[in-house]
Amino acid sequence: MKKKGLFVLCLICITAGLLALGCQKQTTNKDSKSSLVMLERRDEGYFYGEIDLSQMTHSQMGEEYAKAIVSTFPDYEKHIDSLLKDQFDLLAAAKEAIGYDLNFDLCLTRATDIKRNLQPEYQDEIAGLLTIFNYNHDILGDGRLSQHEMLVFQLFGDVMRPTQCSGAAVFGEASATGATIVGRNLDWDLLQHDDASVLPTFLKIKDGDQSMVLINLLGLLVPLSGYNDDKIFVAALDAETLAPYPDTSNKRSYLFDYRYALAHFKTLEEAAAYLSMESYTMNHLVLMADQEKAQVLENNMGSPGRGLRSWDSPLQPGMVWGIADTIATVNDFRLPDNFATPDDPIDDVRWESYRNNISSALASGKIDVIKMEEIVGFSGTDGKPLPSGAVFRSDHIPSIQSMVIRMDTLETWVAFKPVGSTPLKPTYTQVFTDNPFAADQQ
Repeated sequence: MKKKGLFVLCLICITAGLLALGCQKQTTNKDSKSSLVMLERRDEGYFYGEIDLSQMTHSQMGEEYAKAIVSTFPDYEKHIDSLLKDQFDLLAAAKEAIGYDLNFDLCLTRATDIKRNLQPEYQDEIAGLLTIFNYNHDILGDGRLSQHEMLVFQLFGDVMRPTQCSGAAVFGEASATGATIVGRNLDWDLLQHDDASVLPTFLKIKDGDQSMVLINLLGLLVPLSGYNDDKIFVAALDAETLAPYPDTSNKRSYLFDYRYALAHFKTLEEAAAYLSMESYTMNHLVLMADQEKAQVLENNMGSPGRGLRSWDSPLQPGMVWGIADTIATVNDFRLPDNFATPDDPIDDVRWESYRNNISSALASGKIDVIKMEEIVGFSGTDGKPLPSGAVFRSDHIPSIQSMVIRMDTLETWVAFKPVGSTPLKPTYTQVFTDNPFAADQQ
């Protein structure tokens, strides 16, 4: 969730007290025992899974994925329950700054409404998960995972949004490969037990004639970041306007719609058009890329400025980009006629960091993967956006995943935040050394 003013100060103080409490121990097995879902824990600190939907129904997929999770990571329920408790404890402590009590019961009501508007296949997948994660008491902190708790976890972005994030991309004449190279940081509240750092996951799903990779947290059915075998990339970013939370009776999930777009569309333009038409609870941004370009979909609900931003798009008064074949995004809207975004210096300093660092990198030649790692891995002097302009953060909202992807080959590098620490500099590991869909396309 994006924080403003007093809310930021409140969360900083709360987080400082929580950091000393450390993180939970974890137990993992090397891989799952499910015959239909492959899931393994890799030594670099993330989970990798593969699911072929041609072998099962969507409800079976949800159930089999849940079984694989329990087999591979017996402590899973404890960590998700802990993550939810810590998140709601943080929100409760900040309710005076927020202006109301954003509690579990309220978020459950929101999630129940939105679930009814999901595509039927995704409702079936959630139902499959809930056959395994079905403890009958909603008690946060008890180490168990109820059906209601799992539902709120699946729809967190639509009901409580605990992420922030930033990203950049180069393409065309700015790219050393001539194709798009995209970088993306996933920033998440640093909670008492740091459970999110235990859960990074790459989930490859074959769905009909399309395949996709969802980059998220273990058990989620949506991409926080992701791409398909047509080389369309999407990533979610928060963009607050302080607009009142709307009625949920006719609202959809933007993260599940990202999943749908990856499963059904073969071009960036088709995916962007679909995501622009739907009605969502939260204003947000979508960093989008294909092999030739990258753009940012500024999804400000009801705004006349809602639309795709390109490198050469006119911007709001006083905002400047002007670097050909490059783009960046922080947590605000930049297109003209978008509704005003709350003034947040953190957005402005990170925007300037991207602009300055991309310009500096181009001064010595075109930008390759190493340079992009330096751009999205820029931590300033102290890992804090203020005053040093860090985009790779090690403050109270650290970057738990920082990734660089070559869109022509889909080679993927990711730096994962270690459990229990917030390093100043990211260390990238290569998750995919070539196209993960190559075998599917033969």
